Amino acid sequence: MNRYNLSEIMKGAHNMYRTGKYVTFADALRRSWAVAKNRKAIENRREANEAYLSAKKQAEVEKATWTVKVEATSKERLSEQVKETARVEADCKAYGYGLGNHYSTLSGWGNYCGD
Repeated sequence: MNRYNLSEIMKGAHNMYRTGKYVTFADALRRSWAVAKNRKAIENRREANEAYLSAKKQAEVEKATWTVKVEATSKERLSEQVKETARVEADCKAYGYGLGNHYSTLSGWGNYCGD
């Protein structure tokens, strides 16, 4: 059960009524109660919201580290592929063959050294 500060509710109602925002004091009092209940609801949800935001920040950090890891792995694979291509080219040139790129420019198998 929520406990409300009745003094604050009444002060808020009087301020609303005095400023002329509400025509009757009853309307101002209703609005003041609505504001107090809304504040309590916000306070009750605060912990859940903070937990959600901290989990979201943690997920962003994990995603950033995963992205860095994937990029590093991608660079390693690319460098290995370049080394393999250079090795195949060297072998082909050592045997006096062409690279055979004209046989398979669309297939991606550009390492043909001949038969």
